[in-house]
Amino acid sequence: NDLILKDKVFALVGTLGTANNEATTKFVNDKGVPRLFVNTGFSGFANSKKYPTTYPLFPSYYMEAKTIGGYLDEKFAGKKVALIYQDDDFGIDALAGFTQAGTKFVAKIPYASGSQSDPTVVGKWITGIIASGADTVVVFGVSTATAAALGGAYKAGLAGKIQWILGSVGADPTTIKTLAPTALPLLNGAIAASFLPAPNDSNDEYVAQFQKINAQYNKGATFDNNVLVGMNAAMLTVQALRAAGSKLTRASLMAALASSGSKFASAGLAPLGWSKSSHVGYNGYWFGRLAADATITPVDGAGKYVLYTTDSSTGAVVKSAITRPAMPAKGLP
Repeated sequence: NDLILKDKVFALVGTLGTANNEATTKFVNDKGVPRLFVNTGFSGFANSKKYPTTYPLFPSYYMEAKTIGGYLDEKFAGKKVALIYQDDDFGIDALAGFTQAGTKFVAKIPYASGSQSDPTVVGKWITGIIASGADTVVVFGVSTATAAALGGAYKAGLAGKIQWILGSVGADPTTIKTLAPTALPLLNGAIAASFLPAPNDSNDEYVAQFQKINAQYNKGATFDNNVLVGMNAAMLTVQALRAAGSKLTRASLMAALASSGSKFASAGLAPLGWSKSSHVGYNGYWFGRLAADATITPVDGAGKYVLYTTDSSTGAVVKSAITRPAMPAKGLP
């Protein structure tokens, strides 16, 4: 209310979370306010009829679950896989994707958002994992839940006994190592999904340029995936505003995304899908292996990104060639 009615903002950028974006949808729609690059992978936001002013950026959780399911089939066939997931639209979207992928779990362990701070809840997760006989655990939740799961597993003596696979939302090493420093031995070797290049990959031209900007303007701030996500969204926002033309209106901004958004320069390793008929953002992930120092490296070696793309429906998960526009000179599109 304050932003739109009092401050009269022109647009919203990077609003965080599924539930709160969903709760404010009718108000945002009624006011015709562009809501760009929401920080959530809820697949529903790509429905341009229901969410006409909302433009997702992240691949959907449905896509991500399908991709993880395909990766499990390819790399972990025959393993006993358990799933910990957040029991709301976030996790339900993922469950639908895993179902579409045909993924079978020896245990599905839901948790209510916020309950990961309760040691007794986390204890039940670990008890469930042990009882299931799982040797591989997928955590599809927020990073605080990942930290809680790894910390609980460490206390239970499971270090080295479980292969952890982390969804993109729950794989923020900065959060994990802060909340559960004793769990770093379990973070080391965990596999995580991402659609942006590794923030420690200085050979990537986008990462290198953003690192330079961070060093100059964010003095003292660690360059991590959070900074990378923010700078990438800012670069896209600048391009959208410029493409909207000199007579800027909310309508012209959304028209610019529809007509040329898929061609914008972006750090993302997957293509952007914005068009007149689609509000889908990125559509794919690569898999990396985390280290105890919070860095991540593609599973096939430094700089060797293997991109898996799919949709939020029945489409197959396929390996795709990676092409993207070059980083604009000095990072100025």
